[in-house]
Amino acid sequence: MRLLQVYTRELKEYNGGFIPPYAILSHTWGKHEVTFQDLTKLDHKSFQGYTKVEGCCQQAAKDGLQYVWIDTCCIDKSSSAELSEGINSMFQWYKNSAVCYVYLSDVLANDDPFSTASDFRQSRWFRRGWTLQELLAPMELAFFDTNWDEIQIGRINRSSHLSRVGPRSSAIQNQAHYLNRLGLLRLLSDITNIPKKALDTGDFSQFCAAARFAWAADRETTRVEDRAYSLLGLLEVNMPLVYGEGNKAFKRLQEEVIKSRDDDSLLAWGYRLVVAEEQSRIDADGVLAQSPFDFRHCHSLQKLETEETSPDVPLTTTHSAMTNIGMQLAIPIRTIDSKNGVFIAVLRCLVPGTYAHRNHLVVPLVRTKGGDKNHFSRAPGSPPFLVRREKLVSLIKKSKFLFFLSRVPSLWRLFIAKPVSTPIYLRGSSPTPPPPPTTWPKSKKRECEATSLHIDEVMAAGYKVVSFYPPWITRRSTNGNCLVLRLGSANPARFVVIFQRPKELSTGYLFFAICISSNAYRIARVDHWSALGYLMEHSRTLGVEMDHHGIHQKELEFNEESADGVVRCVHRISFEYMFGDIRIKCSVERTYTNARITDLKREPSVASLQLPKSGTISDDSTDKTEADVYPTQLVY
Repeated sequence: MRLLQVYTRELKEYNGGFIPPYAILSHTWGKHEVTFQDLTKLDHKSFQGYTKVEGCCQQAAKDGLQYVWIDTCCIDKSSSAELSEGINSMFQWYKNSAVCYVYLSDVLANDDPFSTASDFRQSRWFRRGWTLQELLAPMELAFFDTNWDEIQIGRINRSSHLSRVGPRSSAIQNQAHYLNRLGLLRLLSDITNIPKKALDTGDFSQFCAAARFAWAADRETTRVEDRAYSLLGLLEVNMPLVYGEGNKAFKRLQEEVIKSRDDDSLLAWGYRLVVAEEQSRIDADGVLAQSPFDFRHCHSLQKLETEETSPDVPLTTTHSAMTNIGMQLAIPIRTIDSKNGVFIAVLRCLVPGTYAHRNHLVVPLVRTKGGDKNHFSRAPGSPPFLVRREKLVSLIKKSKFLFFLSRVPSLWRLFIAKPVSTPIYLRGSSPTPPPPPTTWPKSKKRECEATSLHIDEVMAAGYKVVSFYPPWITRRSTNGNCLVLRLGSANPARFVVIFQRPKELSTGYLFFAICISSNAYRIARVDHWSALGYLMEHSRTLGVEMDHHGIHQKELEFNEESADGVVRCVHRISFEYMFGDIRIKCSVERTYTNARITDLKREPSVASLQLPKSGTISDDSTDKTEADVYPTQLVY
């Protein structure tokens, strides 16, 4: 590696052996950065990016260090070999540094980092892909504003001994609330969604690969490939760089993780994905994730280390590998719905904050069409979800007595045989499997009948299909807003579809489920993002029991109100039966108080709510309505 001398500003190269203590710079790239080639130019000090070099060197000199490492000028990026070596070694270079200076060029002086609208919280540094490892790897971090003044939040010191840069205090003595180390950790955890334990110690060995991917879910890189390359050190793997391969880089990274460790959390992608941009993944047919964003809600997943933690999930050390057939691995497989041919794989990881070992993260699977008995693929419409241990086992064993056993570990180990992990191949999904051609109860029909579920009005209102069950529900090719429900299963032919949309007047989401059988259809408000998980949580069996789901109506009404109480929005959802098909009707109604009307008259810009031109509002009433019911083509 090359180091820059803080006084002479000359580069010196070190190849193994002794490397002097050095400071390292973490920043976001801007215009006119000083590169390796620019250092030889006479006018390089006039470059805009030279202020970073100057500030970093001056701060290192204050801390008693003679060398610094800066990525813009210490790597010759014109050499692909050197660039590849640098990227594969960068995590260790940050980890071995004496101190890391985090330069936030968009944070002004006197900014209060703990304010909800602070420059610190909004800094671009927290949204860039490469800065993730620069946050987690160093033993000590110090934050600086645009003027190179240290931000008064203290330093993170992860070393077990005194700081290697002298007797500087790691907290600001004049402000008592900054003396609390947890305050800084809580701030960084709130911004980055990284658990405080990983931020505090820099030891993330207990966190699954899925969790580390989740920490990068909302970060961006200039090159698509860098979303994978920036995680090499964090995942403790090495691989060659192939710029131009696009999203294949992230797939290669996951394959390297599979080779290096026994970590089935890679199958957890899709867990709790509910926002609009994520919907395309419920129908995904791949084995591995497409980007870190698919792991967005897995940020706290931890490894399952002892069988006492969860005695019904065995620990295995079998080798996992990617083959031409699919992903080969050994994992606990359970038949959860034999009539519909649905299985679940129990992942060996914990979700803290959910009674830990009493909950399991499971992935629904179906047998791959045309494959062997041990060939599976992910069940369409069924993302991973959490299920309570007693509910899982009671559904499998069909025994209420297991509810009691699951709460007494000694009795559990005495009565429950330890499961055996099953070697399987996980393949890409085949076309949606047809339902079993079994006979309907009280009927001689064996052919699969079908009915159409029209959801165009619901989709126009901003709702998305987040999950469905059973897995053979399909979209009509000519109209993506029409679902095909194939009847004829001995289950018998009961369907659950869950819809979701962001709330309009507050944060959070609205969920509702529709349940349809051969002779009834109902609707209910739910708080679940998995149709199969919803059934498992509320049923004695996987049949849709209309009397045991809180589903007693054919109409549903959502009420939202703004924080100031002057805007009220009502969503009404209902069924309409027509010629053997079913349509989900959806209408929206908004009402405003006089205070809101006054604001609308005084500030025309508020019309971004896009009121219909035909709606009229007068001043002679306390509450006025835009119209009786407006269609859902309103833009939200």
